[in-house]
Amino acid sequence: MTASSLTPRSEVTVADLVEQGFTDDQIDALKALKACYPFVEYVDSATEWKRLQFLKWRVDQGDLQRV
Repeated sequence: MTASSLTPRSEVTVADLVEQGFTDDQIDALKALKACYPFVEYVDSATEWKRLQFLKWRVDQGDLQRV
């Protein structure tokens, strides 16, 4: 586990996005995109994500059992 995974991430608010110049349509698009990937914020890196995908594949293949 890395130090970054122990540090809470600050939540970006709609007010933050408005302050940065995002339009209502862009904010809605970002909200929709985030809803599609709620799990990404719990993954520390692309390497870890690939490992998790591989483990899921192994479970699906019957090589490993779910706990």
